[in-house]
Amino acid sequence: MNILQRIFTDYYEEIKCTLHLRSSETENIDKMINCGDPSFGGAMYGCPHCGKLKFVPFRCHSRFCPTCGNKYSMERTTSMSFKLINVKHRHCVFTIDENLRDFFLENRTLLNYLFHAVTSVISHMFFKMNKSKTIHLVLLWFSILLAGI
Repeated sequence: MNILQRIFTDYYEEIKCTLHLRSSETENIDKMINCGDPSFGGAMYGCPHCGKLKFVPFRCHSRFCPTCGNKYSMERTTSMSFKLINVKHRHCVFTIDENLRDFFLENRTLLNYLFHAVTSVISHMFFKMNKSKTIHLVLLWFSILLAGI
């Protein structure tokens, strides 16, 4: 039993009474507490060569569980790494000032103009530095992606 399972087992009734959890939260806590417990079932595997048997208890597969959540994170990270383009890049984040956010929320089409303006400025800057049009094309493709969101 890991530390979170022990904490939730010890304070389960108090958590339920004081926090007024939603049914999905209670369900996830129950799954996490019972994760890997052989009394909740499992699978029996046998080696066809030596005949040795091994019982493997069922897991909860919840992101909330420390054991299953770690596995989920590792699989998700691996999956995402295969989808990424293998290029050297710089990451830039453009934010809208808090005083102007309401203005952009009222008129969402202004965001498209903002994306095009940022693309234009960055493209011009890189073209001037590198004298290369390939960066310009990549940034145009990126801005179209952003404008579609």
